[in-house]
Amino acid sequence: MRTVRFGSPSWRAFLASLPRASRPRPALAKAVAAILRDVRKDGDRALVRLTARFDGVRLRPSGLRVRPAELRALSRRADRKLLRGLHEMAERIESFHRRQRDEGFALRLPDGSRIEEVVAPLDSVALYVPGGAGAYPSSVLMNAIPARVAGVPRVQVVTPPRALETSPGLAAALVIAGVTDSVFRVGGAQAVGACAYGTDTVPAVAKIVGPGNAFVVEAKRQVRGTVEIDQEAGPSEVVVLADDTADPGFVAADLLAQAEHGSGDETVVLVTPSGELADEVARLVALGVPSVANVRSARRALARFAAIVRVRDLDQGVAAVNALAPEHAEVLTRDARRVASRLVAAAVFVGPYAPVAVGDYGVGPNHVLPTGGAARHSSPLSVRDFQRRSSRVEMTRRGLARVTEGMVRVAMAEGFRGHAQSLLTRFEGES
Repeated sequence: MRTVRFGSPSWRAFLASLPRASRPRPALAKAVAAILRDVRKDGDRALVRLTARFDGVRLRPSGLRVRPAELRALSRRADRKLLRGLHEMAERIESFHRRQRDEGFALRLPDGSRIEEVVAPLDSVALYVPGGAGAYPSSVLMNAIPARVAGVPRVQVVTPPRALETSPGLAAALVIAGVTDSVFRVGGAQAVGACAYGTDTVPAVAKIVGPGNAFVVEAKRQVRGTVEIDQEAGPSEVVVLADDTADPGFVAADLLAQAEHGSGDETVVLVTPSGELADEVARLVALGVPSVANVRSARRALARFAAIVRVRDLDQGVAAVNALAPEHAEVLTRDARRVASRLVAAAVFVGPYAPVAVGDYGVGPNHVLPTGGAARHSSPLSVRDFQRRSSRVEMTRRGLARVTEGMVRVAMAEGFRGHAQSLLTRFEGES
């Protein structure tokens, strides 16, 4: 891990080098656009053709849908201990997310008028479930449970054709989450296109959520507007803010856990005023790399997007973390709760017994988080992401009369005589 000093040219260069979802990739965008056009034009035929091309699996349109009985049978192949862990995780996630439900509000004015904010679930959502090395039952629960808690009547799932057979834990997570009726064997950008535009077999939806590879992320970006998406997720990130009270073994373990995600583009940062801690963590990380999953990609992440950021004190450390605005931040300092309250991050883990892994595996809050500095303006996935909000206005005659004069003045100042007249016409002919 390189060492940089906060505010130095090397710090600014490091900050500028970090992955950001907004950076264009023209070749990828062109390839995905072609796939989406094909799906929009040929529907199921395109899905079958593209599945054979990209996944090596030949299907008929009738084979795109996974029957609920088949899904349940696949789920029974999952390890019993895994099933118990997933059930426990689902209960904690649901308990937390039920507290996010919002019923809206209504204000009744003295003149009898009524103004409201109305909250209703989206009518349909698609959950993208990756397969292969990226098959994560935990993410199934994190995406599906908030949608169900929000009351979405139709939650459908798209997943690569071999994913459920090779990862029974995925099938188990779908059954536990109560999402079994509309599961389709199609992955990649073509699955996103099907959910955006609809085919004879795969219905169109209002929103698409869930993780995926670069093709899936780009496809979601391109269909946004036709449908809504969750976010343009990038590689995972952790920033640990630690002082000389931190256990270097804890810090090193948490940095290594983040580096093993597998893309090779993970951001792994220690921010500290302690030179002794910095040296010991660097030594332990180097020693620990062979023990993690995805060793080659972990080494790549540590070489490209890892750093120990030396700061003068914790105030400067807070400034460093907030400049990164990471997906995950850990606070291992004196008075950690107070320090944590000052941080800008999508999820903040406070104290030595709250590693990021406890959030990944469902202590309650959602682990679908904004990346690439987007924590400055975006929030974790929640029940609110599966709801829509609208306004409802019911005015009495007396209520309209009370506000018309001021509204007319503003409308005329803006040059909109028709707006003014639409108000005034209700009172024409009156003395």
